[in-house]
Amino acid sequence: MPGTSTTRRGGVLFGLGLSVLTLCLLGAMLVALALNAPLSLLTHSLRLPPSVEALHGSLWRGRATLAGGYRVRWDSAVSFAGLPHLASDIVLEGSDTRVTGVLRAGPRGAILTQAAGRAGPGLAGLVEGAWLCDMTARVSDVRLAWRWRSASAGGEITTPAGQCTKDGRTQAIPPLVLTLGEAGRDARMTLAEPGDPPMAQVVIRRARELDITIEPRAADVFPVLPRSGPIALQLPF
Repeated sequence: MPGTSTTRRGGVLFGLGLSVLTLCLLGAMLVALALNAPLSLLTHSLRLPPSVEALHGSLWRGRATLAGGYRVRWDSAVSFAGLPHLASDIVLEGSDTRVTGVLRAGPRGAILTQAAGRAGPGLAGLVEGAWLCDMTARVSDVRLAWRWRSASAGGEITTPAGQCTKDGRTQAIPPLVLTLGEAGRDARMTLAEPGDPPMAQVVIRRARELDITIEPRAADVFPVLPRSGPIALQLPF
């Protein structure tokens, strides 16, 4: 009978709707539990980098203590602008450093925006084997995005003239500008002296590959580099 058929369809639709709602609620509860779980529990089986001395709090709100007296703090909230996603205010700070930014992670990927501040020379000590320099970098409106089908970047990082040392060697470094931009559906970074053509370029491809080009003029600033060239490298990651 028509009435009975309509009633059955209504019951089926109601049951499907109730099932979907239940799954959504369970998913939201699991996400909430993961975000609020102690970081010590989530990372206890992971091998953290040597520069990370301790983790405190949760993915929702916490901090990481780094070597050299540096620390990273984050405070997160759910944003419903566009698709629902997690928005985290991030601060990297130390005696010579303060960089702030916003990290957004969700169905479309991860995006770091509004990164700005100063990055001191002591940060190089977090990277094993790095040259130690006396310049403070200025971070200006840096943006990095890693989406499902593309990568992009923007902003710039500048350093004044200074000196870098390693293994008893000292090298004078001119002012430099690292400009972040886009190359089609990929992110691109170019390094140059102010007003000069790029001495190096890195294209970060969404296919998880780095295309690195180093021009011969880079050897004038970094003598460890060969003067033959240009040098082109492709590295998967």
